[in-house]
Amino acid sequence: MQTELTLRSTAVARRFWVLTALVLALTLLSSMLAIRYVALPFFKNYQYSAIQAQADEASGHLDALLSHNQVLMSIIANDPNLINIALGFDENPEYMPDVLQGLRMTQELSWVTFYDAFDEPLSTYDVRPDERQFFEQGEISDLLADAHREATPLRQPILLHARGKDTYLVLTTPVLHQGYIEGMLLSGYRLDTEAIFPANDIVKRTYLVRTPSDMVQSGSAEVRALEDFQISVILVPDQVAVQTAGRALLSNSTLAISIVLVGAFAIFAIASKAVIIEPHQALEAKQAELSELAAIAQRANDAIIITDLDSKIVWTNPSFEALTGHVLEDVRGMSPAAFLQGPDTDIETRAKIRNALERRQAVQADILNYRHDGTSYWVSLSISPLKTDKGQPYGYMAISNDVTEARAQHEAIIAAKREIEHQAIHDPLTGLQNRRGLDRALALRAEIPDQSTTIVRFDLDHFKNVNDTMGHDAGDFLLREVAHILQTETRSTDLAARVGGDEFVVLLDPSATSQDGERLALRMLERISTPAIFDGKPVRVGASFGVASTRDGLLAFDQLNIGADAALYEAKASGRNCAHIYSSELHHKVLNHRTLARELRHAVEREEFEPYFQPQFDARTHEIVGVETLARWHSPDLGLQMPTQFLPVAEQLSLIEDIDNQIFEKALKQIDSLQPLGIKIPKVSVNVTVDRIGNEEVYQQIKTHHSDGPMIVFEILESVLVEEQNDHFHYGLDRLRDAGVQIEIDDFGSGHASVVGLMQLRPDAMKVDQRLIRPITADPLAHEMLTHIIGMAQLLDLRIIAEGVETMEHARMLRDIGCHTLQGYAFCKPLPVDELRAFVLQHEARLSLRALSS
Repeated sequence: MQTELTLRSTAVARRFWVLTALVLALTLLSSMLAIRYVALPFFKNYQYSAIQAQADEASGHLDALLSHNQVLMSIIANDPNLINIALGFDENPEYMPDVLQGLRMTQELSWVTFYDAFDEPLSTYDVRPDERQFFEQGEISDLLADAHREATPLRQPILLHARGKDTYLVLTTPVLHQGYIEGMLLSGYRLDTEAIFPANDIVKRTYLVRTPSDMVQSGSAEVRALEDFQISVILVPDQVAVQTAGRALLSNSTLAISIVLVGAFAIFAIASKAVIIEPHQALEAKQAELSELAAIAQRANDAIIITDLDSKIVWTNPSFEALTGHVLEDVRGMSPAAFLQGPDTDIETRAKIRNALERRQAVQADILNYRHDGTSYWVSLSISPLKTDKGQPYGYMAISNDVTEARAQHEAIIAAKREIEHQAIHDPLTGLQNRRGLDRALALRAEIPDQSTTIVRFDLDHFKNVNDTMGHDAGDFLLREVAHILQTETRSTDLAARVGGDEFVVLLDPSATSQDGERLALRMLERISTPAIFDGKPVRVGASFGVASTRDGLLAFDQLNIGADAALYEAKASGRNCAHIYSSELHHKVLNHRTLARELRHAVEREEFEPYFQPQFDARTHEIVGVETLARWHSPDLGLQMPTQFLPVAEQLSLIEDIDNQIFEKALKQIDSLQPLGIKIPKVSVNVTVDRIGNEEVYQQIKTHHSDGPMIVFEILESVLVEEQNDHFHYGLDRLRDAGVQIEIDDFGSGHASVVGLMQLRPDAMKVDQRLIRPITADPLAHEMLTHIIGMAQLLDLRIIAEGVETMEHARMLRDIGCHTLQGYAFCKPLPVDELRAFVLQHEARLSLRALSS
């Protein structure tokens, strides 16, 4: 019996230990599986969410830093004085460094270089000049070329080099004038990468690159490309640390559970019947291990919410309470949307989150939430579904961090960019669009095929007089008044732009015709011609309008501005204060003008311009005392062209200087060629522009002219006495006088010269305008006026030359009232050198015969 009992007891004991061992094994296995498929995914999701959040924060911080520096450099680039330096109107290499020295620039700025439109450096500013050596000149040139392709690119081009813990950047900032890039600011910066992007337990290192390398795999690094700059931030997570933490969690949890379970089962075995306690001990051990994961979430800086599948809150961490002001006890079982979202929360963002949750998908978004006290704040929200080891979702984890300040900074940068873009296409004085805005509108119009376009171009007549007589404030007032007229007379589908000082363009609705443009021009002309009152005084101007339209079939779209300019020029030539349409007649005139311009360029290259000489005679003896040099163009296709036919076009093409050089050089050679024939011309007069007074090439040409040649005389228009009285002009005159050149005032009486101007200029002679000469034979008033002008010249000890002497009666009267020299068709017309030689010989023969007969 005892043996049976022992056997039964042994069997029971065996069954008990087998059952105990089996339960123990099953418990250990289930605990390990629970840790493997529940705790580790939660831990890994949190780790990678933290890495992604750190990548977003790092890229946002860098974008804000670069944008802040770019905004500062844009403010400097918009400085009018800096724009004048870029345009060449001013030379002040110290201006840009002085401006930067006076501003509170960021400590990252190392150096700045200011380039003109041809990529030539104008000035530099150095804080750490040795950092320039990290960038080769070829890289700088390529960067400047990229920056010149577009004034406002979607992403700013950039140069980048890394040296140890420091990264060196170069940014470009265009210097714009009327929508065109006239210069460039290159600014270099040094970024302490370790200070800006410090390493931590989960991120090994942060890199800055221009283009992410193909070697960077999506699973091994977080890459964030900046929206506004050609640069990316790459965060390389410490995979070893991440994996080590996961393995440590698994092994520690397993070991702890094993120890607890073994101990519990040992107590159960000793206590014999204490089998009920073991499951509770195992559960407590498991909860202890899971509490470690909860402690990590508790200490996180980001707000974390755990919900069930119905979006009802199960758990929140302390950061959630600190951020929202809500405590877990008050919101448990509630949906976060019910108390966090408010009236200004974006409806589309709410719908996006709701749809993702319905599909059991992860979602990320920036959303406006409300705290317990009613104040609003922005968060970057990331929601991920929680799944069992079988992949079944059982809830959601939402991680959010406060981005209110970062968003405010970003919005401020965007607002600054919009303001800069608005200023870039608008005129600050009138509020109208500027030339760049007009070009942009025309480019958009050009993208629509077969659409007609009509423009009205006009400028103000005598606007300069307003500035000169009433001041620039009056001029600015008048420009604003004209802008107001434009805005009230045009339709909302029209575009009005100020493209120059007093120049305006209206781009009409596509349905408009040239006749519509003319009617608009006449309405505006009527209002512009009405005097405006400024400071209690009337301000009067007129306007000339040119209208051109592709609808008329005369102009292609890209020629529209040219056609409007031509029509405007025709309006001015017709007496101003009127409107002119680009018609077929004007079209043929423009084509002829283009032909003439093309031939003029060829004529300069082939040196087709020849000097003609009109002799000047002593008023009493009629001896030849000099010649005036006049320009003629011998065109193989157009024939002999007079100056009135080609000089206006040559002036538009900036060919006057080339033509004057040819005429002057040929005139001296041809007059010198007469000396071996016994013909000596005492002086040669040439008409010169103001620019040639100080021209170094002209001065050297005069100095090399041989001393026994004719005296050289420069004829200067009377208007110079009013417009060009400055030190540089007088320096040029003094230098020419020292070289033996005499100065004459041409066309005296045709302008507004004063006696004071004559005294300051101190000319050697004064040539009276032919419009004062011609009427003296029939008009006593003209005769008396000329007498007083000559009397004034005699008081100033000036020789008097009368041009436009058409009859011998003119010659006699001019001699009697005191003229020294006569010039005109009464004696001789302008002649080429061969005909001049024959005329001089014949004239000297006639004078000799007259002397013998007397």
